[in-house]
Parts: sequence; C-alpha cells; structure tokens
Amino acid sequence: MIKEIIITQALICSLFAHDMWIDDTLILHYGHMQMIDSHGEEKEIKKESIDKVYCSTNSDVFEVENKELRANCDTLFMVLNEVYYTKTPYGTKEQSKDKTKMAISSFKSIESVKRINNDSSAQIFNKGLELSLTNKLSNIKVGDKARLLVTYDGVPKDGVSVAYANSFKGVSDKDGAINIRIQEAGLQNIKASLTFKGDGIKSDEIIHSSTLNIKVLK
Repeated sequence: MIKEIIITQALICSLFAHDMWIDDTLILHYGHMQMIDSHGEEKEIKKESIDKVYCSTNSDVFEVENKELRANCDTLFMVLNEVYYTKTPYGTKEQSKDKTKMAISSFKSIESVKRINNDSSAQIFNKGLELSLTNKLSNIKVGDKARLLVTYDGVPKDGVSVAYANSFKGVSDKDGAINIRIQEAGLQNIKASLTFKGDGIKSDEIIHSSTLNIKVLK
C-alpha cells in the first residue's frame, strides 16, 4: 500500500510540474511558462484535447459551441478532456487501470484553466475546481496580494492546495479563501489541486487541477 501511494504521488508530481496558460494571442500552452528553453516540452493544446470552453462578458455566461477561444471574453474558462494515467513496471500508460496489464497504481486527471482579463465579468462557472479573484485585477500590482476564492462546483472549498512560482503556498481556508503575493509583472500562473478517491477499478484517485491566469502590468 505504501509503495502504491509513493508511486501515485510521483505520477501526480510529474503531471503538475508543468504549467498551462492562455497567452495574449489566445493560444493554450502546456509546458514551462517561465523557461526560455523548455527542451521541446512546450506544446500548444489543440481543440481535440479540450472538452468545453466557457466565456463571460459582463453578466452573460455561455458555452462556446465550437470550442474556439474568443478575444471578446472578459473571462475565459476551459476544461480539458479527462485523462487516465496508469503506472506499470514498464512505464506510464495513458489509459485506465482496468485496461492496463500489470497496473501498479493509477489516477484520473481533470484539468482546467481560466484567464481573467478585466474586472467586469462573472468569474465562477460552477464547473468543478476553479480559482477566482475577489479583489479587482486592475488594482493588483507587483508586491500586492491576489485574493483568491477556491470553489468546487460553485461552492467555496477548503483544504485545496495552491501553488505559485513553482512552490506550494498553502491551502484554502474554511471559506475557500487564500492570498498569494504577486512576485513579478506579466502573466501569472496560479495552480490549485484537489484529490478524491477513485473507484479502484478505473483509477485509484481522481485529481482535479485548475490554473488561473491573470496579467499584472506593473
């Protein structure tokens, strides 16, 4: 049991060592956002890997049917396709545990990414794990705190791990709140992760991860 837990944690750490971000040209990337040389690991996430795209403009929230990123969205929220990862003695397979021979441990990954572009938008889409701002984006400068709300299906969620600048920053409190001090200007990448027990058949664990992108100008 202890060996399985260690292996599963190693799989999870490997997955979350990478970033996801929506750049200014509305391309969704996967890789290392702050590295000049990503050793070929950075890639564009194609439409086929995206499950849903949501957009909010003022108080209007809607699903984008063709899954295209839209420049006129105050907030963009994207949910990727669910993916299973199973560890075997011969490497990691991108498939469920019940379809894998000699499976050791496995988890299902559910990932999302949100980019908030301005103050005047609905930010919570009630779709699994999400990070949202409770203070105004336009007021946040380097050295200020981004005051965050962690929700799950629209309800504030406590005990959710949050990382920023490649380090663990803490967990959300009983009200789903956590503050992160902004370290430098530019596009920010703040990540939250939450683990549930799996069914033991397809996966041992279900890992929800959600990334928040905000741009701090100064």
